[in-house]
Amino acid sequence: MKFELSNHIAFQHPDWKNSQRFYNDILGLDTTLNESHLHVRSRGQNLYIMDNDELRGVVLEFNVENVEDARIHLEKHGCSVVKWDGKGNDCYMRDPYGLTFNLWETKR
Repeated sequence: MKFELSNHIAFQHPDWKNSQRFYNDILGLDTTLNESHLHVRSRGQNLYIMDNDELRGVVLEFNVENVEDARIHLEKHGCSVVKWDGKGNDCYMRDPYGLTFNLWETKR
């Protein structure tokens, strides 16, 4: 099974709406404020600053060929499901060391 780190990273923070000024005006990054998150872009990287009551901190994303197969594989190796909405939606898992990540199914 192959996992590739994607160029999408989420930062979970309850005050995400007020973060645009810092990332846009202070750091000079390209930002778009949406209903549910702030999207920050720089050199092909995509950062999403949002609030999620179930999570705090950084959430990495891994691209996989099949999210269901990846979930089964990871659960067999000590990972747990945090939130599972299925293909094309949030598929958050936590590894045995406490890191939370999202799985995203990509077509090959």
